[in-house]
Amino acid sequence: MKKHLSVILLVLIVASLLAGCGKTEKTDVPDTKGNKPVLNVSVFAQEHEQAMYREVISQFEEKFNCTVNFQVAGDQYWPELEAALTANAAPDVFYLGLGDIKRRVWADKIVPLDDLLDVSSLNKIWPEALNLYRYDVEKDKLGEGKIWALPKDFSAVPMTVNKAIIEKRRPQIEALVKDGTLPFFPEIDENGNLPVYTFTEFAILCKTLTFEDPTLPETAGSKQVYGTHLWEDFCLQPFIWGAGGDYLNEDATKVLFDTPEFIEGYEGFMKIVEMGGSGLSTDEVTGYLKFLAGRVAYFPCGTWDVGAFQAIEDDEAINPGKSWFDFDLAPWPISDRYANLSIEERQDKWFGRVDSIGYCVSKDSKNQKLAAELAYVLSADEEVQRFLAKRGGQVPNIVSMAEGEYLTDDSYFPESRVIFIRMLQGKNGHRVPTSLTFNAIWHTEGFISGVDSVWSYYEGIDKGVKPMSVREYCQMVQPKAQELLDQAIQDEAALNPFK
Repeated sequence: MKKHLSVILLVLIVASLLAGCGKTEKTDVPDTKGNKPVLNVSVFAQEHEQAMYREVISQFEEKFNCTVNFQVAGDQYWPELEAALTANAAPDVFYLGLGDIKRRVWADKIVPLDDLLDVSSLNKIWPEALNLYRYDVEKDKLGEGKIWALPKDFSAVPMTVNKAIIEKRRPQIEALVKDGTLPFFPEIDENGNLPVYTFTEFAILCKTLTFEDPTLPETAGSKQVYGTHLWEDFCLQPFIWGAGGDYLNEDATKVLFDTPEFIEGYEGFMKIVEMGGSGLSTDEVTGYLKFLAGRVAYFPCGTWDVGAFQAIEDDEAINPGKSWFDFDLAPWPISDRYANLSIEERQDKWFGRVDSIGYCVSKDSKNQKLAAELAYVLSADEEVQRFLAKRGGQVPNIVSMAEGEYLTDDSYFPESRVIFIRMLQGKNGHRVPTSLTFNAIWHTEGFISGVDSVWSYYEGIDKGVKPMSVREYCQMVQPKAQELLDQAIQDEAALNPFK
């Protein structure tokens, strides 16, 4: 496994060097002439993303005769950014999370881009994405008013499927289709319909895809393959939506953990675990690393992941003939209540998360207009968007490009990328629930913190907590979660300096 990952990292590091990048930590480049403006930019990114952005920034530096100190932070990005903002030492350009817009505006830490750019030039960006960064201070209304950041991307998270694993189990799956246990083989049909399974069907499929594979290379670290590998804070949402439920009511004032639809979705999620189709919660190797090693058939896939997956798929040295890794996109499962629907009728019943993060400009920046120009180039320049999308970093932010050449030009990948577009168009996508509230404590502390009890119940593993069924757990956490959300609403009102 280590050898396998080393090969991947080596490829990415070489690519990064060829792109003219420096170190990943902050590097203050001295200005020998003393007349070049300097921008400090702080982001977080995977290795393959860093190489892409450094190449784009290098071109920006040449065009605008400036120096850009490109800083890439790790897991501590948000705490480090908070500390920098508190100390009035923020980078010129940094990420703005959807849940942080109000607090950054109220603290006077960011500048509206309407004051720095011709916003009419932004009408080519996904309007849904751009509106995520609008905030009307006087009305205290998100989605309206001035623009406080430009979308780094408009991201979508369907499932990805390793078709190499599917092919290895084709006889077993076809037998289940033949006897009526599964309604169809897990592939897009001749009419372009996606293979949307119900919770029970998907659990059966994942169990069938859990097996010992002696053909895997030694670099896989193990021969054990799993149908999927789930965890709540990233994978549960599509199951809730697929059951017709949600985390919050329409105005995000009520938690819905104890509703029948939420419980049904969570039970559908845990059914895969109960049937043995998911990697264990006690596994030391993460689901992501198992997926990269060809040991997980279905796994979440963000638009930002594509480049890393493509690098493995195309590397003949480590993956000859796509023998163990051949990825494409797939839909999430849906309620068992839809079991009698045809494949055509299932197409609009599944949902995955859509999200975004944006580039904002610091109020303390000495080069605000140049910083805004960099944000624009990274977010809305046509050539940059084409470059990033072809390298697998994101779906184009420009709507005409995303709905046009991105779908028709085979130099883009993966094959079923129309799934990304359908999600961003709203057909199969939902906002991340925690982006709708002032903070996420109602979810992290009110729900996620105690899920070991549920895993203990369905895995039959002693995790040092009381085992609880989904229904028991959801009913238990509901009051506390609602209390935490109520507190967040009160905190938001108390902190608003414009009220």
